Amino acid sequence: MKSVINTIYEAKLAELKEKVTTLGTPVRLTIVTVGDDPASKVYVRNKIRLFDELGLECNHLTLDEAGTTQTDLDTLADNADHPILFQLPLPNGLVAPDLPAAIDVDGFGSETLGQLVLGQNAILPCTVQATIDIISAHCGEFNFAGLKVAVVGRSNIVGKPLAIELINRQSTVSSFNSRSDLAAVSWAQFDVIVVATGSHGILDNSQFIEGQLIIDVGINRVDGKLVGDIKHHDGILSPAAITPVPGGVGRLTCLHVLGNAIKLVESSTK
Repeated sequence: MKSVINTIYEAKLAELKEKVTTLGTPVRLTIVTVGDDPASKVYVRNKIRLFDELGLECNHLTLDEAGTTQTDLDTLADNADHPILFQLPLPNGLVAPDLPAAIDVDGFGSETLGQLVLGQNAILPCTVQATIDIISAHCGEFNFAGLKVAVVGRSNIVGKPLAIELINRQSTVSSFNSRSDLAAVSWAQFDVIVVATGSHGILDNSQFIEGQLIIDVGINRVDGKLVGDIKHHDGILSPAAITPVPGGVGRLTCLHVLGNAIKLVESSTK
C-alpha cells in the first residue's frame, strides 16, 4: 500500500506544480496555530515544506494558548483576504471560525459543506479528498457507482463529508460510529471500509477479508508510537490491503491543503 500512496502523491504533486506555473496570481496560505501541540507542529511543518518546495508563500502565525480568545480567531478570519486555515485541535474550547468558501482551504465551513451537500463543491475537506484518491487508485476513477462503502466515524471533518461525497458519486454508503454495535456488523459485505474515529482498536484487521480496501484515517499515539484506529494482528491480512499509519492518508491530506489553496486561487481569477 505504501507504493500506491507514493504513486498517488508523486502524480498529484507533479500536477500541482504544473498548475502553479500557469497561474497568473500568487498562491498564499496562512496557517494559524494556538499553543504548542506536538502533533500540530508536525502537520504544520509538512504543509510549510510543500509550499516551500513550489516556491509559494505560507505564513505561520502562532498564538499564545493562555491569552488567545475566540474574538482573536474571528478577527483573523474576518480580515483574511487569501486562503487561511486554523490548525486543529484548538485548546480551551476555541473553535475554528466559519470561513467563507472563497478562503476556506480546509473545506470545513458551512458554505463549503453546503455546496458539498448540493453536489456543487469545488473544494473537498483535505482528508476526504485523500481518501477519494486512494479509492480511485484501487477501484478505478469511474467505478464509484454501486461501490459498497462503510464509513466508520461521524466527524464534520471526515466521516460526514466523506459519506456525502460518496453518495454524490453514487456509491452505496453505510455509516457507523463509536456507539454502533461494530462487533455485530458483517464487514465482509463491503468493498471499501474507511475508519476515522480517533480511537485505536475500535476495529481490528481480523474482522476484514482479502480483496477489501481498508483505509485507516485515524492517528493515535500508543506507547510512544503513532498508530491508526485499526489494531493489527500479524498474518491476518497482507499489508497491501490497509493504508499505513503514519505515511498513508495523512501524507496525502497535507498535499491537498496545497491543492485546495491552488483551487481557491483559480476560482478567484475566473
